[in-house]
Amino acid sequence: MLFEPTLLVRELAIYRGAQHAYRASFHKGVNIISGENSSGKSTILNLLAYGLGADISTWSEHAKLCDRVAVEVSLNGSIVTLSRAISEQSGQPMDIFIGDLAQSEQAPTAAWTRYPYRTSQSKESFSQAVFHLLNVPELETEASGKLTLHQILRLLYSDQLSPVEKIFREERFDTPALREAVGRLLFGHTMLIYI
Repeated sequence: MLFEPTLLVRELAIYRGAQHAYRASFHKGVNIISGENSSGKSTILNLLAYGLGADISTWSEHAKLCDRVAVEVSLNGSIVTLSRAISEQSGQPMDIFIGDLAQSEQAPTAAWTRYPYRTSQSKESFSQAVFHLLNVPELETEASGKLTLHQILRLLYSDQLSPVEKIFREERFDTPALREAVGRLLFGHTMLIYI
Protein backbone atom coordinates (compact mmCIF):
# COMPACT_ATOMS: atom_id res chain seq x y z
CA MET A 1 0.00 0.00 0.00
CA LEU A 2 1.35 3.44 -0.95
CA PHE A 3 0.81 6.28 1.50
CA GLU A 4 0.62 9.81 0.20
CA PRO A 5 2.73 11.79 0.23
CA THR A 6 5.64 9.37 -0.28
CA LEU A 7 9.05 10.15 -1.70
CA LEU A 8 11.07 7.03 -2.53
CA VAL A 9 14.68 7.35 -3.69
CA ARG A 10 15.26 4.81 -6.47
CA GLU A 11 18.65 5.70 -7.98
CA LEU A 12 21.52 8.14 -7.49
CA ALA A 13 24.06 9.19 -10.11
CA ILE A 14 27.00 11.52 -9.54
CA TYR A 15 28.66 12.78 -12.71
CA ARG A 16 32.12 13.97 -13.61
CA GLY A 17 31.71 15.23 -17.13
CA ALA A 18 29.75 12.61 -19.07
CA GLN A 19 31.03 9.76 -16.86
CA HIS A 20 29.55 8.39 -13.65
CA ALA A 21 31.76 9.03 -10.64
CA TYR A 22 29.23 7.03 -8.58
CA ARG A 23 25.94 5.31 -9.35
CA ALA A 24 23.73 3.24 -7.06
CA SER A 25 20.22 1.84 -7.05
CA PHE A 26 18.13 1.78 -3.89
CA HIS A 27 15.28 -0.44 -2.77
CA LYS A 28 12.36 0.05 -0.40
CA GLY A 29 13.42 -0.30 3.20
CA VAL A 30 16.81 0.29 4.76
CA ASN A 31 19.73 0.82 2.38
CA ILE A 32 23.27 0.73 3.72
CA ILE A 33 26.24 2.53 2.19
CA SER A 34 29.31 0.93 3.69
CA GLY A 35 33.01 1.57 3.42
CA GLU A 36 36.12 2.26 5.41
CA ASN A 37 36.75 5.57 7.16
CA SER A 38 37.33 8.42 4.70
CA SER A 39 36.06 6.36 1.75
CA GLY A 40 33.37 8.88 0.72
CA LYS A 41 30.20 7.70 2.50
CA SER A 42 29.44 11.16 3.91
CA THR A 43 30.17 12.76 0.53
CA ILE A 44 27.66 10.42 -1.14
CA LEU A 45 25.00 11.18 1.48
CA ASN A 46 25.64 14.94 1.21
CA LEU A 47 25.24 14.71 -2.57
CA LEU A 48 22.05 12.68 -2.19
CA ALA A 49 20.57 15.27 0.20
CA TYR A 50 21.68 18.05 -2.16
CA GLY A 51 20.08 16.26 -5.13
CA LEU A 52 16.82 16.11 -3.17
CA GLY A 53 16.88 19.84 -2.45
CA ALA A 54 19.18 20.53 0.50
CA ASP A 55 21.20 23.73 0.19
CA ILE A 56 24.80 22.57 0.60
CA SER A 57 27.76 24.59 -0.63
CA THR A 58 30.66 23.27 1.47
CA TRP A 59 31.95 20.18 -0.32
CA SER A 60 34.69 17.63 0.21
CA GLU A 61 37.60 17.67 -2.22
CA HIS A 62 36.16 14.60 -4.00
CA ALA A 63 32.73 16.19 -4.42
CA LYS A 64 34.38 19.29 -5.94
CA LEU A 65 35.76 17.06 -8.70
CA CYS A 66 32.20 16.21 -9.78
CA ASP A 67 29.86 18.35 -11.88
CA ARG A 68 26.30 17.21 -11.25
CA VAL A 69 24.10 14.92 -9.21
CA ALA A 70 20.85 13.28 -10.37
CA VAL A 71 18.34 11.42 -8.20
CA GLU A 72 15.57 9.24 -9.58
CA VAL A 73 12.64 9.35 -7.19
CA SER A 74 9.12 8.04 -6.97
CA LEU A 75 6.76 10.82 -5.89
CA ASN A 76 3.47 9.21 -4.89
CA GLY A 77 4.23 6.50 -7.46
CA SER A 78 5.23 8.85 -10.33
CA ILE A 79 8.83 8.49 -11.50
CA VAL A 80 10.76 11.78 -11.68
CA THR A 81 14.47 12.63 -11.98
CA LEU A 82 15.87 15.59 -10.06
CA SER A 83 19.23 17.06 -11.07
CA ARG A 84 21.47 19.84 -9.74
CA ALA A 85 24.88 21.18 -10.71
CA ILE A 86 27.40 20.85 -7.87
CA SER A 87 28.49 24.32 -6.84
CA GLU A 88 30.11 26.15 -3.96
CA GLN A 89 27.47 28.86 -4.30
CA SER A 90 24.31 28.34 -2.26
CA GLY A 91 20.81 28.55 -3.71
CA GLN A 92 21.41 26.49 -6.86
CA PRO A 93 18.43 25.69 -9.14
CA MET A 94 17.09 22.20 -9.82
CA ASP A 95 16.23 20.60 -13.16
CA ILE A 96 13.25 18.23 -13.11
CA PHE A 97 12.55 15.53 -15.70
CA ILE A 98 9.35 13.49 -15.72
CA GLY A 99 10.75 10.00 -16.22
CA ASP A 100 13.49 7.71 -14.93
CA LEU A 101 17.21 8.36 -14.74
CA ALA A 102 18.04 6.27 -17.83
CA GLN A 103 15.48 8.22 -19.89
CA SER A 104 16.76 11.52 -18.50
CA GLU A 105 20.30 10.76 -19.64
CA GLN A 106 19.05 10.42 -23.23
CA ALA A 107 16.61 13.33 -23.13
CA PRO A 108 17.31 16.68 -24.77
CA THR A 109 17.69 19.75 -22.57
CA ALA A 110 14.24 20.94 -23.66
CA ALA A 111 12.65 17.91 -21.93
CA TRP A 112 13.85 19.20 -18.54
CA THR A 113 12.29 22.05 -16.58
CA ARG A 114 14.57 24.31 -14.53
CA TYR A 115 13.24 25.67 -11.25
CA PRO A 116 15.03 28.29 -9.15
CA TYR A 117 15.90 27.75 -5.50
CA ARG A 118 13.68 30.66 -4.50
CA THR A 119 10.26 31.60 -5.79
CA SER A 120 10.12 34.61 -8.08
CA GLN A 121 7.19 36.49 -9.55
CA SER A 122 7.53 34.53 -12.78
CA LYS A 123 8.41 31.02 -11.54
CA GLU A 124 7.76 28.75 -8.60
CA SER A 125 10.72 27.30 -6.72
CA PHE A 126 11.80 23.68 -7.09
CA SER A 127 10.52 23.05 -3.55
CA GLN A 128 7.05 24.17 -4.60
CA ALA A 129 7.24 22.07 -7.78
CA VAL A 130 8.17 18.92 -5.82
CA PHE A 131 5.54 19.67 -3.14
CA HIS A 132 2.93 19.95 -5.91
CA LEU A 133 4.00 16.57 -7.33
CA LEU A 134 3.68 15.12 -3.80
CA ASN A 135 0.30 16.82 -3.20
CA VAL A 136 1.76 18.52 -0.12
CA PRO A 137 0.05 21.78 0.79
CA GLU A 138 2.16 24.94 0.85
CA LEU A 139 2.96 26.05 4.36
CA GLU A 140 4.22 29.51 5.11
CA THR A 141 5.70 31.12 8.21
CA GLU A 142 5.70 34.82 8.98
CA ALA A 143 9.44 34.84 9.59
CA SER A 144 10.79 32.73 6.74
CA GLY A 145 8.09 32.59 4.07
CA LYS A 146 7.25 29.31 2.33
CA LEU A 147 8.78 26.09 3.58
CA THR A 148 11.45 24.54 1.38
CA LEU A 149 12.79 21.04 0.80
CA HIS A 150 16.02 22.22 2.43
CA GLN A 151 14.19 23.00 5.67
CA ILE A 152 12.48 19.60 5.73
CA LEU A 153 15.69 17.75 4.87
CA ARG A 154 17.38 19.46 7.84
CA LEU A 155 15.11 17.37 10.08
CA LEU A 156 15.42 14.15 8.08
CA TYR A 157 19.16 14.24 7.36
CA SER A 158 21.88 15.03 9.88
CA ASP A 159 25.55 15.22 8.99
CA GLN A 160 28.54 14.29 11.14
CA LEU A 161 29.20 17.92 12.07
CA SER A 162 25.79 18.53 13.68
CA PRO A 163 25.55 18.04 17.45
CA VAL A 164 23.94 14.70 18.32
CA GLU A 165 21.58 16.32 20.82
CA LYS A 166 19.95 18.46 18.08
CA ILE A 167 16.98 17.20 16.08
CA PHE A 168 17.61 19.63 13.20
CA ARG A 169 20.88 19.75 11.33
CA GLU A 170 22.72 22.81 12.59
CA GLU A 171 22.17 26.04 10.66
CA ARG A 172 22.87 29.70 11.43
CA PHE A 173 19.41 31.09 10.72
CA ASP A 174 17.14 28.84 12.71
CA THR A 175 13.99 30.19 14.32
CA PRO A 176 11.45 28.50 16.60
CA ALA A 177 8.70 29.47 14.10
CA LEU A 178 10.52 27.65 11.31
CA ARG A 179 11.03 24.50 13.40
CA GLU A 180 7.36 24.58 14.41
CA ALA A 181 6.22 24.96 10.78
CA VAL A 182 8.33 21.96 9.67
CA GLY A 183 6.94 19.93 12.57
CA ARG A 184 3.36 20.85 11.69
CA LEU A 185 3.90 19.90 8.05
CA LEU A 186 5.60 16.57 8.78
CA PHE A 187 3.55 15.46 11.76
CA GLY A 188 0.25 17.11 10.92
CA HIS A 189 0.50 15.79 7.35
CA THR A 190 2.62 12.66 7.53
CA MET A 191 5.15 12.42 4.72
CA LEU A 192 7.00 9.15 4.18
CA ILE A 193 10.50 9.37 2.73
CA TYR A 194 12.35 6.15 1.95
CA ILE A 195 16.01 6.04 1.07
